[in-house]
Amino acid sequence: MDPESRLAECSDLYAAFSVIAEKNPYSWNGRARTATDIGTPSPKNRIVCEPYPLSMNAMPFVDQAACIVLTSLAEARERGVPESDIVYVWGGAGAEDSVDILARNSFGRSAAMEHALDRAMNAAEIGVEQLDVLDVYSCFPIVPSLATRHLQTPTSLIPTVTGGHSSFGGPLSSHSLHSITASVREIRGGKKCALVHANGGYLTYHHSVLLSGDQHPLGYVSDPEPAVLQSDPPHRVPVEDGDLVVETVSVEHSRQQEPNQAFLVALDEHGRRVAAQTAPGDTASAHALSLYRSDPAREIIGSTVTVDIIEGNIRVRSS
Repeated sequence: MDPESRLAECSDLYAAFSVIAEKNPYSWNGRARTATDIGTPSPKNRIVCEPYPLSMNAMPFVDQAACIVLTSLAEARERGVPESDIVYVWGGAGAEDSVDILARNSFGRSAAMEHALDRAMNAAEIGVEQLDVLDVYSCFPIVPSLATRHLQTPTSLIPTVTGGHSSFGGPLSSHSLHSITASVREIRGGKKCALVHANGGYLTYHHSVLLSGDQHPLGYVSDPEPAVLQSDPPHRVPVEDGDLVVETVSVEHSRQQEPNQAFLVALDEHGRRVAAQTAPGDTASAHALSLYRSDPAREIIGSTVTVDIIEGNIRVRSS
């Protein structure tokens, strides 16, 4: 998918999120927005780090809290909780990827996320068609995009029940509590099964939980202990002058809306992985690695760039 198509996909997704946030009385910004408004860079919607404008970033400066009461079934009934209000935890699963992102196999998927989602679903013996509530951690569009791509969810199943980090609010570590409480309200309102995904770090720590208004036939069906995944990444070496094939890149923009500094992970001519950055203020090099060039449809990922090393930074000679 080329950068323009990917931006349009993210804009549509977060526009759908904002519609859900508008219906959520607990949202910090309950205003539905159009995909054009969300995806078009402007002084009020500036690019912070590519590829996302400000409206696709999490908003942590919010005053939000959530509380969950978890009891045994016997305790809930003894306390007089109506049967229609009881929500069952079917189970969950966790997985951890390498803390060092350069030690991961790929930047186009999250093996730990896939593992956490698959273990929970497989243990419950259900498929995605049995989910009618899905909430995926949404600090940036990449997280729900990776999850829905892996699960192959229908477009009608929007992967948020809160409205997402950028519209509902991103109160750091408590966001997934809000997702669970919102899912509980949905189930009490008649929905059958909810899958909630939580993320920590740089797509490092993942956990998923399944909730339902009915007991699972097998009771609690999961092992919540996180699996620690192993990887076999390309050998890593210091960057040298020459040609590099771009694995992934992000470009930080200045408040004047210009590419200011690029951060690059690439493969050298021997297939070894290198990580490098351009010097702050080297706008020419940052622009050469930016999605927002004269030809925005041109894919930078997988392209070859020629670099020189200058005082520990790279300068892009050609791309």
